[in-house]
Amino acid sequence: MDIDFTRLRYFVAVADELHFKRAADKLMITPPPLSKQIKLLEKELGGALFERGYHDVRLSPLGERLIGPAREILRQIEEFKATAKQSVQGSAPLRLSATAYAPSDLLAQLETVLAGLPGPTEFRVPGSGTEVAAKLIAGQAELGLIHLPAGDKRLRHKVVASYQGAVAVRFDDPLAAKDLVTIDELRDREVVIDFARPNPVVLAGLTRQLNSRGIHRIVRTTNQRGGELEMATQVFNRHLVALVSYAPDSFIGKMFSPPEFKLVPIDETNWPPARIALAWAPERLRSRLAEVELAAEQIADRLGPVHRGA
Repeated sequence: MDIDFTRLRYFVAVADELHFKRAADKLMITPPPLSKQIKLLEKELGGALFERGYHDVRLSPLGERLIGPAREILRQIEEFKATAKQSVQGSAPLRLSATAYAPSDLLAQLETVLAGLPGPTEFRVPGSGTEVAAKLIAGQAELGLIHLPAGDKRLRHKVVASYQGAVAVRFDDPLAAKDLVTIDELRDREVVIDFARPNPVVLAGLTRQLNSRGIHRIVRTTNQRGGELEMATQVFNRHLVALVSYAPDSFIGKMFSPPEFKLVPIDETNWPPARIALAWAPERLRSRLAEVELAAEQIADRLGPVHRGA
């Protein structure tokens, strides 16, 4: 049986997203050819890889058995290409993938730091922290910028930034008159935490933290990635409170700036800052482990200071 490696890549993309449209966007193709290629792969394998419902897509029993081997095959292909490139061109580039949900000013600073490293580097922003972690485990990147906690115990990490929490509210909201708010002041409010949704581990932890402080009215404002403007519109129209990181110089910080909004930091004495880290998967790095760990140290030193807040 001859298997098309591109179809394997499509299979993994749909398995990651469990949504054909999002997977197609990630692959930069349209849904019809993606669906066609998946069906051709299923025909080659002799069974369905996905159970397709009206509202959802799930891995079939066959898909569950094959997704691990598929990831490993793609990892070996990437390693094969990297080895060939290293043999022809010299040292292999340090590939760093970053979550698109980190503050934009941190991403810009990280890209500048990478450009100043002595060896060749490749910088990509594939999407959520979960996607970044998957690339590390698959051997498709040496370093990844993710929000903590990391959901996979195979990853090691080094914290490079911590961001004080903040609330984004309408300009005429009672909280907008404050210079600092406590998390307890949100108990009777509808709170938005949509920025955490791309990372299920972070989302679950944040929800538990809020619930433990008596905050239970957690609402959703968007069903899509990149829905920041929709979220801001609903915060304004419905007088919601958005829980975000205090990063005034980032895209989000500027979006929630006066005159329409106010970004107010949260008192850190009873609400811990969000932590962002460089992560790597030692078992995938093999002979490059020392090189990657040294690069992580260098990047962390050049990014400093660690704490960013009010």
